[in-house]
Amino acid sequence: MTHTESCDRAVDVDAALERARNSFAAVFGDGRLSLGQLRRNLDEMMLESTLSKDVSVDDIVVGGVEALRVAAGPAIDDNVLVWFHGGGYVMGSPHGYHHAAAALSRALGSAVVLPGYRLAPEHPFPAALEDAAAVVDALVAEYGPERTAVGGDSAGGGLTMSVLVDARNRGVTLPAAAVAVSPLADFTASGASVASNGDTDPVITKRSLAMLAATYLRENDRDTPLASPVFADLTNLPPILLLASDSEILLDDAVRMHDSIRNAGGASTLSVYPNTCHAWTLFTDFLPQARDGVDEIARFLTKELS
Repeated sequence: MTHTESCDRAVDVDAALERARNSFAAVFGDGRLSLGQLRRNLDEMMLESTLSKDVSVDDIVVGGVEALRVAAGPAIDDNVLVWFHGGGYVMGSPHGYHHAAAALSRALGSAVVLPGYRLAPEHPFPAALEDAAAVVDALVAEYGPERTAVGGDSAGGGLTMSVLVDARNRGVTLPAAAVAVSPLADFTASGASVASNGDTDPVITKRSLAMLAATYLRENDRDTPLASPVFADLTNLPPILLLASDSEILLDDAVRMHDSIRNAGGASTLSVYPNTCHAWTLFTDFLPQARDGVDEIARFLTKELS
């Protein structure tokens, strides 16, 4: 690669990252939008990409919870990945995650199930966890634990960790592996990166975390372990891959959970990506770092699943 080509590629990457950040900024607008409008904006952002003709999207019900099954490409194996969408427990939907799930399915060669877990404020904690647990329990029973993985981004990443802790607490069989991208795992906003990355994260702020906590948790303490799994006992969990951006305020949520798991003798892999944004794996159609993240997820899960 020539110097000029290298410079052009750097410019292209920078432009792609700016596009991702602008997409998130457009969702939140001036900060005074109604929740209904925010929900519509997020889904519209997520649905800007067109699905390939070889992607199937089917409505299903799993564990009594409505969900979507997304499969990309002709060769789908016998494994399943449950993916919990982001949106701070107040926004996001399986419908909006078609493209994100298709990218994961194509890279992994497995079907991806997107649960439509209940959202706050209509359904505060622990409604999302109850729905997520019902879906994972049902798919572990159907596919077998060795063929089931669970994951999510942002709030979905935090929900992933909460599901694992809850399953272990209940004494039920856990899935074989888990992935959490940019996990929202501390509603107390006590991580050092909340302050250190406050000027570099265009998506989440300390103020927005406080608003989400009030909406989702209501009267529950913000350090409730099953809502803020940074404070949970993270022993005896399956192998976990944690991905975070080095510039997001939730970076330390991932770092602290990684350290807790490793200190307890568990298996955790932490990948911190430079020059990207919160939940960047959503933008595989134009952001190289997103494709890199999805590829890393696929390699990790391929190694862990039967």
